[in-house]
This record gives sequence, structure tokens and C-alpha cells, in this order.
Amino acid sequence: MSTESTLPPEPNPAIRRPSRRPEPGGPFAFVWGSLKMAWRWLIRMRTALYLLGVLALLTVVATAVPQEPNVPSTVGRWLSGEEGPGAGVSRVLDAFGAFDVYGSGPFLALTMLLFISLTACLIPRIKAWIRLVRTSKPPLVRHLGGQDQVATFTTDRTPDEVHATAQKVLGDRHWRLRAHEGDPPEERTAKPAQVAGEKGLWSREGGSLLFHLSFYVLLAAIIFGQLLTFEGQRGIVEGDIGFRDTAVSYWSYNPGRWFDETDHAGWRLDLDTFHVDWVRDPLAAGAGQPTEFRSEVTVTPPDGEPYQTVIDSNRPAMIDGMRVTQLDWGYAPRVVVEVDGEVVYDAFVNATASDGGFFSGAVKAPAAEPDVGLELFFYPFAPEGEDGQPIPTGAPWDDAPMLLFRQYRGDLQLGATQQTVNELDTSGLESEGGAFLRPGQSVELGDATISYPEHRRWVGYQVSSRPQIPALLAGAGLLVAGLIPALYAYRRRLWVLAMRDEVTGRILVTVAGRAFQRPEAFEAEHAAIVAELSTATGGGHDEAAEPPDRSDGSGHPRATEDRTDHDDRPDHDDLTEAPTIRDRRTDVLPAPARSGPPSEVVRR
Repeated sequence: MSTESTLPPEPNPAIRRPSRRPEPGGPFAFVWGSLKMAWRWLIRMRTALYLLGVLALLTVVATAVPQEPNVPSTVGRWLSGEEGPGAGVSRVLDAFGAFDVYGSGPFLALTMLLFISLTACLIPRIKAWIRLVRTSKPPLVRHLGGQDQVATFTTDRTPDEVHATAQKVLGDRHWRLRAHEGDPPEERTAKPAQVAGEKGLWSREGGSLLFHLSFYVLLAAIIFGQLLTFEGQRGIVEGDIGFRDTAVSYWSYNPGRWFDETDHAGWRLDLDTFHVDWVRDPLAAGAGQPTEFRSEVTVTPPDGEPYQTVIDSNRPAMIDGMRVTQLDWGYAPRVVVEVDGEVVYDAFVNATASDGGFFSGAVKAPAAEPDVGLELFFYPFAPEGEDGQPIPTGAPWDDAPMLLFRQYRGDLQLGATQQTVNELDTSGLESEGGAFLRPGQSVELGDATISYPEHRRWVGYQVSSRPQIPALLAGAGLLVAGLIPALYAYRRRLWVLAMRDEVTGRILVTVAGRAFQRPEAFEAEHAAIVAELSTATGGGHDEAAEPPDRSDGSGHPRATEDRTDHDDRPDHDDLTEAPTIRDRRTDVLPAPARSGPPSEVVRR
């Protein structure tokens, strides 16, 4: 006789479909189990949050440490020890890819894992929501005991008429409805005739899905947008030669990793006229403030006819998918340098605005022997005083322009030192004095003659391509569309039962419901539905039943059980439904075989 005992049955065993594929055994069992465990860990929403936090930390690193694709010269000085924390620390940072965070292997791997995790998290939720929308119905009840809001009234209409009216009233309010004609009373789980309604289930869960899906779209748009984006800057002097959309034409060139030089369209942009004006009255409000920035340009497509368009501060131009905006402007004095009668420099200098009301620039003439360098200071409005000397005012309008310069000779050290086009490295130069010129004047300094024939305006344009903008807008729209129902929609259920009162002979209508969120809002909605239904059915005075007493006498809520609250599946008659609230079967709706005084039916 066997004395072995069997294990007790597992409570609430998980229902799993049997696997059709046999799991590997032997030495591959551990590997297969580890992969399954890693996959289950990856598809958790908590894992996605962890990965997002690590990516945010790497973004902070990319902000604090110079990135080689953007400022390679600064990275070189960090590695050499001229700047930054030192050569040793910089080499450690370089070993971990800190100088190119967005192109490093760890960042790309974490990004891929984050996308996989988000996808694995969202797809089951979306499938479950679609299944919920397609198959779920409001649950039926056998009694209404213990609901949050209960109200009753009497009417002379038949139960079928009351239920039909309830469907119309709730249908006009966009409730999901389910009408039940009633089960035979001899069945143990018989449910009376009723109208069940539900609202907010789809919208709240759908809003939550849209909210999470928006982060997926935004993250994809940001990452892939940075790979495909392009941004370049170039200045054009009005009336002078423009520039063509090629990689070598831009002063500043910042393409994405996947933006190739062949992606440029090759159009040409010429600045015909630049209009700028200010409030010139010193006593007027906003004196000195600009009132107009407008460029009249000519665009020449690579295989089309030229056309004119206008670019102003609030209206950029779109050229073959490229966005062209005004970024900067300034004055461009034309400077001619002659040495021993030979012209060694003749060009417009794009002077930039500086503190003090003047525009600064530089002239570099390596064709002279020795090199000639000029520091330029352009004052747009410098009228002559009583002594005939110019008086710089700092006003931006060019009614009395003056060009002040200082001349240097020696070695310009072009290519040997870091300097911009408007900076002059004077470490290898010697000063030979300076002078000021009015338009059309010239001056001789040693064997060099400096002339200032004219000046014009120049405009700096930014040309950018950001294909991620539509996706970012779509993500923002999904975010708002998902946030509104997630915050303001709330799930609630309502039941309308109409039964004949054996004592009074009239039809007793019971309207009960409960809200899973925002109960205060549902209380007002329930009262409005009861009032509308009572008026539509010609009911008597509305007697709102008090909410059931959920305390156990000590002031604490009493534990209740409501299994129908979680039954979102289609109702099947062969499934046993537990009572909504224990021991409250006769609180509102009496059993059909019993009758009692009206007070037991109308009010608790």
C-alpha cells in the first residue's frame, strides 16, 4: 500500500498554451533558458525606463564633453592637454567614446534595445485593446446591491418601454449598451431583464496607448532625424555672386551621419536687395529698434528657370525641401589693397556687429611681400563734427559711413594658427599705423595703398533640412490626443432595471452605477441620467437611494467583492457569475418570489 501523498492543487493556475516546439536539452538548455529570461526582462516597461534613463545620462555626457563631429579642433586640444581635464583623462574619455557619444557602439546598442523593448511592450497592449474593442460588452448583473450610485422611481410604463427609453437616453450620451431580455427564473444564475451600459473603457485605455505610442514616435523621429538632418550657413553680399547648394559652398557645414554630399540639390541663391530699417526718432518708443529685415533673392534651380522670392525674419523660403532662413546681417565694405601699384586684394569684407555700435572685420593679403593684414572697424553713422573730425554715434543706419583700419605687415600665419575670417593673428605682424576713410577715398601707408570704394550689406543664411519635423509633429499630436482622454476620461458602468412592484402594482425603475475613476463627476452624471429617464418615462418623484453602508461599525470600509467589474469578456450563459456584493441581494432589487413593504424596495 502506497503512502505517498500528492501535492495539493495549485490555486488559480496560470493558463498557458502548450508549446508546439520542444525546448532544446543538453548543453543548450542553459543558453536557451538564459535567452528566454533576457527576453522577458527586456520586454518589461520598467526595462524601457531603465534604458531611457541611461540614454539620458549619455546625452548629459555629450553635452558636457565636446563632440568630434561638431568641434574637432576642440577635441584635438583636449587630447593634447591644451584644454580640458588633461591629456590622461581625455584619453580615457576617448577610449569610452565620450567624444562621439551619438556614434559610439554603446549608445547605438542601447537605442536599439530601447526600440525593441518599447515595441515588445506596445504590441501586446495594442492587440489586447483591439480585442477589447471588438469583443467586450457591458456585464450583466443579477442584483444591484452595493453600487456607488443608486436611484429609483416609479412609472406606469411597461418594463419593455422603460428599457427601450433607457437605450435611447444612454445611446444619445454615447454609452456602449447591452440589452438583456431576462433569463428563466428557474435558472440558478438567472439575470433579470435590464439595460447595461459602459463608458470610458475604450477611450481611457486607448488614450494611454496613444500617450505611450507618442514617445515611441518622438524617440524614433529624434534619432533618425539627427542621422538624416543637415544644417549649413553661408553669407551673401547683395548684388554680388551668390552661392550654390553644394558641400564646399557653405561656411559652416553640419550634416547628419546619413546625409551624403550627393543629397544636395545644387540650386543657386543670389541676394538682389536687402531691406533693413529702424526707428530713427530718438524720442519715439523703441528708438533704435529694427522694423524691417527683408531679403529679395533669386533662386536658380539646377534644371529650371530662375525665379524671385522674398525671405524675411518670419517667413523663410523652402527650396527643394531645404529651409532657408535669415540668420545674421552686417555691412560689407569693399577694400582694395595695392602694393607697388599691384592689386593684391579686392573684395567685400563681411563685417560683423560688435559691442560699441561698429562692425568689425579683417583683410588678409598673403599675395603681398611681406603679407598685409588690416583690422577693420566700420561705423555706419559717423557724421563730422564742427572741427571736421568724424563722431562715431553707434547708430546702425549708414547715412554717414566711415571705415577705420589699422595696417600690419609680416607673416599672417595662415594655416599655422586657429583664426576665423574676421580675426587677425598679429603675433607675427608689425603695426604700420592706421587711418579712416569715407566712401571713395584712399590712403597710402608705406608702399601700400588702401582704398574704400563702396560698401553694401550682406546677409547670413542658414540652410537646413529636417525631415523629422512631420514625425515630431505627429508625435506631439499623439501625445496631446492620448493625454486628454487619459486625464479626463473615466470608466463607469450603469444598469437600468424595470420590474413590477407586487405591492403597488406600478413599475419600479432602478438606475444604479459605479465609477472606477472620478466618482464626483459620475455622481452628477448619474443624477442627470436619472432625471432625463424619469422625465422620458413619465416617472413619479425621484427617490435617490443612499449609497450602501460599506462600514463594519468601526468607521472603516467593509471589504466587498465585485467580480463583474473585471468581466470585460462576452457574456456566456454557461458561466456562473458570483454576486456583485456579498449578502446584499435584496438591498435594491427583491427576489421575484418575494414581496415586501414599499419602503424595502424604494429606499435603503
